[in-house]
Amino acid sequence: MAEIFSFPEGIAPRAQDSQAHLPPRPQGVPDEVWRAVESVRAMRTVPGVHYREIPVPSTLADYGIGVALGIEASDAYSHRHRQQANGWIMLLYGRRFYEEWNSRWRCVCFAQLPLESSENDGLAPSMYWEDMCEYLGDVVPDSVGGTVSITQNTAFGSQGADTFAGCEIRVSYTPAIPPACGFDPGACVETWAEFLKSTVHGEGESRVERNYA
Repeated sequence: MAEIFSFPEGIAPRAQDSQAHLPPRPQGVPDEVWRAVESVRAMRTVPGVHYREIPVPSTLADYGIGVALGIEASDAYSHRHRQQANGWIMLLYGRRFYEEWNSRWRCVCFAQLPLESSENDGLAPSMYWEDMCEYLGDVVPDSVGGTVSITQNTAFGSQGADTFAGCEIRVSYTPAIPPACGFDPGACVETWAEFLKSTVHGEGESRVERNYA
């Protein structure tokens, strides 16, 4: 897995680091940010999930940690296609306190998910949203906001005539930070990976079975 952190351009790394096998800590990086980097380095990776580092746009915050995630599983209703779920999470940090975040930290997430034909109805957006919220863990009350979009694609030609749907979720929230133990960004990445994996059928019972049993 690639090293998970990115910093603004122009920040030079220290000449030496006690952990020589890891990229050194850049000069001027706040302790809170570096603890976040170490948290993500030490996080538990979810089996079956692929991870890679992605850059965080400098326009979003002073510092950021970006992780892309991908899951693939056999598609139960078509031999031609395989269900895939992918997405990313960015952990943003500002040197100043952001009133709109009610924090220095903010999590921004994206997911592109499969959608079974049995779930492609007017209830799908709220069903996916509620499912996603259950995975977020500790958040600042009333800080979660985002959108759910249902997409539909039709294949032609050599791919055969087939229509399949998907779902896209965009969400941002302010993580609740317990005073006793501080912020654990690795846990945020882990829970987003768990959510993505839960949407790929074949990894467990379907969403319809969970919500309407």
